[in-house]
Amino acid sequence: MRRAVALLLPVLIAACDVAPARPDPKGQQLRAELDKLTADFGKCVDDKIAAADVSKDPAGSIAIEAVKACRPIRNALTLKVASFDRFGHPNHTPEQAEVVAQASVGVIEKELREKAVVTIVKRQNQMK
Repeated sequence: MRRAVALLLPVLIAACDVAPARPDPKGQQLRAELDKLTADFGKCVDDKIAAADVSKDPAGSIAIEAVKACRPIRNALTLKVASFDRFGHPNHTPEQAEVVAQASVGVIEKELREKAVVTIVKRQNQMK
């Protein structure tokens, strides 16, 4: 047992000196762009909700209109997700990347809409 440890010790020490593999800078750049667009989409919806008149319409309708008003950012995010998918999965066809992007952004949109409804309902309750 001691001999095995003694034989492995130099190998383990040498392994510690090996530099870690560097992540792909292109992937990091795409991820940063995705994060920014996602944050921009959320901020856009939040800003539309903050400016909305919540006294007349149901919360769901107001939230849907807020998300619709942010459609250009949603579209840009969808394109970036498709690009990220093609980068990570080079064998995906453009159609496959588009399906992945639509599904991914759809999840984000649903979460933003649900959060907006909660915010609107809170504001409406404060008005009572």
